Amino acid sequence: MKNLIIVLVLLFSFMVKAQGPEGDRDRHSNKEMHDKIKTLAIAHINKELDLTSEEAQKFWPLYNEVKDERDRLEKEKKKLINKLEGEFDTMTEKQAVAYVNQMVTYDQKISATNLDYKHDEIINVIGAKRFLKLKKAELDFRRKMIREYKERRRNK
Repeated sequence: MKNLIIVLVLLFSFMVKAQGPEGDRDRHSNKEMHDKIKTLAIAHINKELDLTSEEAQKFWPLYNEVKDERDRLEKEKKKLINKLEGEFDTMTEKQAVAYVNQMVTYDQKISATNLDYKHDEIINVIGAKRFLKLKKAELDFRRKMIREYKERRRNK
């Protein structure tokens, strides 16, 4: 009996050690999930737009530039929100107005980067009709991801 307890304790400790720190696993799986979603989005857009190799070489750098700028602005906005949470109870009305103005500015910049500020260049590469298809493909992909997420949550 004593040996069984020792074996179980050792086995349990090896299992815990093999799983690694919780935070690292979460960060790793979040990055993997982000990369997987990005890959799926690229495949979906490629399929919907039916880009030639020449078009793809011109289109993807423009598209990625827009996405990177949008992601950067979203991160900055998130930092502002996190900062706001820490100061919410102690801020004055004047500080609150300043935060509101910053939030509105970020929202306007994010809206402007939704492919609109590069739309002329993108339209020159893929045409106006496929630009509209791109907008629809992005929306459809987001909806599909949300549906799949909801479905997985229901099945858990």
